[in-house]
Amino acid sequence: MNPSYEVKATFQQNEGKRGEQVTMKVEYVNLAPDIELDKSIVRIPDYSIFDVMKREADGTYTWSYTIPWEAPLQTYRIDVYAIDKNGNRGAMETVSFQVTG
Repeated sequence: MNPSYEVKATFQQNEGKRGEQVTMKVEYVNLAPDIELDKSIVRIPDYSIFDVMKREADGTYTWSYTIPWEAPLQTYRIDVYAIDKNGNRGAMETVSFQVTG
């Protein structure tokens, strides 16, 4: 059974230029009392990126990434989800990020 929660994923800015570092913050809310998250995953299918996010002391997760110089100018779909201590994958949230120049 998949863990039940809400995902709140936000970027400091929803767009950036090649060579800039961007940071996304993810918060998982309304977790069932018996769910303990193990890790948060970020995935960018268009760029074959799959990464584990950093867990912060406040229970949120962050992911920082430098936009590659060769990244095509487009809007990217970024998927975020958590895996609990039992290995179950929860709901996925999709956010958009635009590379502008």
